[in-house]
Amino acid sequence: MSSLINHNDTPIEATTSTNVASMKSSYKNNLDYKDIFDTSCFLKNPQKIVEIGILDGYSLKALADNVSSSCQIDAYDIFEEFNGNGANKERLTQTFRAYKNVNIQYGDFYKVIDNLCDESIDILHIDVANTGEVFEIALTNYIKKIKKDGIIILEGGSKERDEVEWMNKYDKPKITPILNKYKDDLKIKIIGILPSLTIIRK
Repeated sequence: MSSLINHNDTPIEATTSTNVASMKSSYKNNLDYKDIFDTSCFLKNPQKIVEIGILDGYSLKALADNVSSSCQIDAYDIFEEFNGNGANKERLTQTFRAYKNVNIQYGDFYKVIDNLCDESIDILHIDVANTGEVFEIALTNYIKKIKKDGIIILEGGSKERDEVEWMNKYDKPKITPILNKYKDDLKIKIIGILPSLTIIRK
């Protein structure tokens, strides 16, 4: 897209100098997954987006750059509490200071759901070191939080993603069996190989 619009409906380069190239994100590997977030916003024209798992804000920026000022974006993370490659709340707050419709706050994936109303979300993005357990919770509990025509976007879903080093090292439950379990009940699309993205709608 050649003329991205931000929350103030003005060209994004006029309001922020955020350097996307310096952001850490597995979404920058092989396929540029940013296009998927851009396109999802274009197709859905969302008024409510929730992201759980922010890291440096790569996907959050892709979402925020492609919605109108009326779209509320709530982004949750456990920040420095994450045992691994965690997000820095102070740095993220500074990065997104120009985005008045982006609310960055503390929130645990296993508890955030209690703060969300049923059928209230247009786009829900979950990237919290996803495992089969995360997908199971998303497809049994978080699915109720999206609108009838809403979508859930989850990091992971390919067979190759199930075999990454940390999944095997810590014996994490695989994602593929969970997707197979729900394939007849939900519309599921897996994109890419590593890290891959899974898009789900009712």
